[in-house]
Amino acid sequence: MTVTVIQIGLDPGAIDYSSPEFAQFRGLSNDANVAGLRAAGYQVDNCLIDVGVAGADKAGEWLRAKRYDAVLIGAGIRLVPGNTLLFESIVNIAHTTQPGCRFVFNRAAQSTPGDIRRWYPEPEGAIR
Repeated sequence: MTVTVIQIGLDPGAIDYSSPEFAQFRGLSNDANVAGLRAAGYQVDNCLIDVGVAGADKAGEWLRAKRYDAVLIGAGIRLVPGNTLLFESIVNIAHTTQPGCRFVFNRAAQSTPGDIRRWYPEPEGAIR
């Protein structure tokens, strides 16, 4: 079975790139991230969220709607101190709605197939 991945990242429209916290993400394209993962053979859904409670709620809706092998939470959520509660909320929702999933954290601002391959070396490697 093809590995299913949900990439949860901030909607570019929700990011204040003039803020020092987000300066490192200037010009980042979630579309390019998803295209790269799909080109590598993974089945990817791209959940773009707002900050705060609204973002956690949207991520929760997506996580309750479908089964995923991997939950990739983007750097803009994880690495920005002001988003700590959002990050914790998403992890806790995923923990309860996606039993057996692997959490994937990208090493750079861009998600790469290598991030997923740490847990699923082959796109057809899903174990359910």
